[in-house]
Amino acid sequence: MKTNKLNISEKAKNGRNGAQLVYVLDCIRNSASAYDNNVTFENDKEVIAFFFDHFEKEFNYQDNKRRFPNLSERIGEYLRRLPSCCNIAYWDDDILKLGLSWGVIDSTEGKKAEKFLNNYWCVLGVRICQAAQKVGLNPYKYVV
Repeated sequence: MKTNKLNISEKAKNGRNGAQLVYVLDCIRNSASAYDNNVTFENDKEVIAFFFDHFEKEFNYQDNKRRFPNLSERIGEYLRRLPSCCNIAYWDDDILKLGLSWGVIDSTEGKKAEKFLNNYWCVLGVRICQAAQKVGLNPYKYVV
């Protein structure tokens, strides 16, 4: 049996950041694009590479690099447009339920919930960049 040394999902399940990281990886793994193309992933490095391949082809062009110079923000904007490579929660109610399950908010109403909604996309962009670094990929090659 082959040992998977790049599977960060198992290591990252504890804590808020870990739950967000596992969520993003699962959303990519279970995406329409992966399903439609019968893609299977051996490890998390392949999952992240799959995401960045789609990101590069579909959204990371020069105009968007100028519009969104921060990579995490650019990835967040890409996710906001519901790419087929990431089956991510989109509706506010679903996003707030995630916030509750992650322990980021304790109610779906109020300023804290509103702030969570406003930051959701960028935070997931940060988690994708962190995942890339954890598996040995350089997300910042997509900056320029």
